[in-house]
Amino acid sequence: MNLLKSMTGFATVQKTYNESEVTCEIRSLNSRFLEISLRTPRILNDLESPIKEIIRQKITRGKITYSLNFSSLSNEVQSLKIQADSIKAYKKLLEQMKKEAGIRTPIQLDHLLFFKDIISLEESSQVDEALSRFVFELTEETLEGLNKMRYQEGQFLHKDLKDRINVINRLTAEISNFAKSNPKAEFEKLYQRLISLIDQDKVDKNRLELELALIADRVDITEEVVRLKSHIQLFQEDIKTGSPVGKKLNFILQEMNRETNTMSNKSTMVEIAHRVVQLKEEIEKVREQVQNIE
Repeated sequence: MNLLKSMTGFATVQKTYNESEVTCEIRSLNSRFLEISLRTPRILNDLESPIKEIIRQKITRGKITYSLNFSSLSNEVQSLKIQADSIKAYKKLLEQMKKEAGIRTPIQLDHLLFFKDIISLEESSQVDEALSRFVFELTEETLEGLNKMRYQEGQFLHKDLKDRINVINRLTAEISNFAKSNPKAEFEKLYQRLISLIDQDKVDKNRLELELALIADRVDITEEVVRLKSHIQLFQEDIKTGSPVGKKLNFILQEMNRETNTMSNKSTMVEIAHRVVQLKEEIEKVREQVQNIE
């Protein structure tokens, strides 16, 4: 039997690379689709697409936040560079401001330092094969930890879903038993009510009984019960197949809820009405849990 996998989880792995402490952290939350957000050093920008592809191979659904931090990248080339064009433009601007304000004080270096974009940090865009391989392996190891946690949470969800679907199955069986007598009970109720209100000698009893039978037939919920049982069986089979199955389970629950609403509208028996209310409550609880499944 395959396992269900929750969409929520967290994992972190820390290793050393060229005397730099490297931490990879991945968090996942519920989402209708797969959303991946990366936060890596700028020098590793070229690795973002391969990292996302590695994540897609392991995860099909959820909001993923990926973080990769190096305590230093001393082995990479970094340098500061003066932006000469920007300095000249700002100096000219300050000269104009002095003239307009009637200020004679000469422009000092500290005046220019207020403009942060006059100095830029240049980083080498070259990432060697060894660093790339290290990052990919670290990512895969962290994903394994994340999925382990998601599978563990998924087992709790599986047990809860199994218990709740058993309750739904039991309630449906009880409703099915009452449903067999529902049309007949409705017929008898309508018949006795009309007989007490009309002159029996002036009424065609055969026609009356036919009309009442047609009305009573409208409260027959046999088809809804059969379809609901079919949805329950499909749900039970799908939670055994394991993730990714969250979207399909959600769709099945929508159909189960639809059948339950129809039964609620058609049935007139108190015994059925009470159980339909319980059905709706259980289906809603299952729906809330399914939102957590990949």
